[in-house]
Amino acid sequence: MLIFFQEILLQLFLWLLKLIDGIMEIFGAISGISTVTYQGQQINILDLLIGDSTVGTVFWCIFILAIGLCCIFAIVGLIKNMIVGNKTVSSIMGKFFLALLGTLAVLTVVILGILISNALLKLVSEVFQLGGTTKLSSALFNACVADWKKSYTVAEFNVDLSVEKIFGDYTTTLGIWPKSWKGNGMVDPNTFMYLPALIASAGLIIALIIACVNLAKRIYEIILLYLVMPVSMSALPLDDGARFKVWRESFVTKIILAYGTVFSVNLFILILPLINQMKITGAGKFTNAIFLIIMLVGGAVVIPAGQTMFARLFGAADEANAGGGFLRSAFYGARIAGAAAFGAGVTIVKGGASAVKKIMGDGSSGGGKKDEEGSEKFSEESSTRGSSTQESISKEAESATPGAASGASGEGSSSNSSGSGSGGGV
Repeated sequence: MLIFFQEILLQLFLWLLKLIDGIMEIFGAISGISTVTYQGQQINILDLLIGDSTVGTVFWCIFILAIGLCCIFAIVGLIKNMIVGNKTVSSIMGKFFLALLGTLAVLTVVILGILISNALLKLVSEVFQLGGTTKLSSALFNACVADWKKSYTVAEFNVDLSVEKIFGDYTTTLGIWPKSWKGNGMVDPNTFMYLPALIASAGLIIALIIACVNLAKRIYEIILLYLVMPVSMSALPLDDGARFKVWRESFVTKIILAYGTVFSVNLFILILPLINQMKITGAGKFTNAIFLIIMLVGGAVVIPAGQTMFARLFGAADEANAGGGFLRSAFYGARIAGAAAFGAGVTIVKGGASAVKKIMGDGSSGGGKKDEEGSEKFSEESSTRGSSTQESISKEAESATPGAASGASGEGSSSNSSGSGSGGGV
């Protein structure tokens, strides 16, 4: 039974390693390091989307709209200048023509900037790969192997290998039930670290998915900024380029953001061979394997953190939480939805229970008992209310008694004084 369980865990681990290699290929395509195939041509994904004819048509339609907006903003600027008088008419009209011509100039700069950025990304990736690199899946598998058999190394490992090739054969009892491993595989199944392998592979997959989602989001944002660029330039006669400044900072940040991820991934893969050779002096194999897995997972977490680091360096406040905002939003959304569903379920259950009680209470005996209980409750409430009313009246009477007594004494004194006065007159 244990042998079957070990084979299942290894097969699951191999599937996760295949997923990691697939995500790494997706990462290369989305970041612009590798190319994608479109109608039989190998092209960069960002170059393909920016140079598409449909996207170009939408851009020129927005450019025509921006010309009309620029005219409106110029008229508003002239009217504002008539009231305030802090500018000249020639300066406003100069900014009007500058907005029209500047849009075409910025368009050229944007296209050249995208092409140069993609070329530099490829150059950065090639620079990191000069010394040779290890695949992420191979490094993780090597960290989880305690003992290689028959002079095997990580160089012979491949995620497409079968479980039988890696673990070897096993002896059986009565030709059916597995008894023990023969030890003719690549690694020792009894010392392989199954649970740390699954935990480390899951952490790597989550970190890589976050990085890929942020890079895919970056592509859409760059296209959106490319399309709205004429609109930001059209406000130049009115705001002296304040809107265009915001657009320029956002566009530069989105272009630079990919460099943080590419640097993090390539640096992590470059250091992997060194990490695999590290050992803690005086520690056992289990401790050293856990140490390597922690280093691998920590390096994987740096991949989305590289985006956040570059975003902060270039002043993009909206990307400050790029490393986990998506997962946090999904988590809170799922929690809110679960709470709402739970509340709705509780309300339905309470409503059903009250309806059942009402139906069961419609009988004659039940109704009489209910009426008796209601009459008794009503009599108790009325008696309670009466007693409380009497108590309040008595309290008011007591509070009014000192005043009445003082009034009576005052009247008596006044009568006495009047009597004495009349007597004195006599």
